[in-house]
Amino acid sequence: METHEDAGDASPRPTPGEAAAALHEVERTQAEMDAIRTPLWYFVALGIWTAPIGPLVAITPDPPAGVVILLAGVAVWAAGLATLMHVVVKRMRVLMWLTDRQLRPFAMIMLPLLGLYALVESTTEPPWGPEAVTVVAAVGIIAFGVHHRLTGRRRTDGPTP
Repeated sequence: METHEDAGDASPRPTPGEAAAALHEVERTQAEMDAIRTPLWYFVALGIWTAPIGPLVAITPDPPAGVVILLAGVAVWAAGLATLMHVVVKRMRVLMWLTDRQLRPFAMIMLPLLGLYALVESTTEPPWGPEAVTVVAAVGIIAFGVHHRLTGRRRTDGPTP
């Protein structure tokens, strides 16, 4: 296979040394991005913001006033969530999505918690049952935040390439 270079191309091909240096810079930047961890306060705030949803829904009045209150509550909750996310992105100075590998522990935390919740709910039928699911989810969010921060420190303490 032939390589046809454009005669009008203003930039010459990089030398092998320049290409290696550019690749090293990309790898270093990727390692720095991988080392960024969402702050623990974000997970705590998200858990605190999530926990009261179930109990608050349980105390809303019957329709039609209850519907208006619930819709207003959803709007306030969504605005608070958007503000919380904006603050963490602004402080981190980067928008990072967790990878599938980073999210697996979240499933490993939430599945047993929600399974235990379902077991307690179905066997004992406590009066607080349906309202407690958001509290259980909040505990899982905070536990995941602690795990995420602890595993992030272990990975970033080692030497960087």
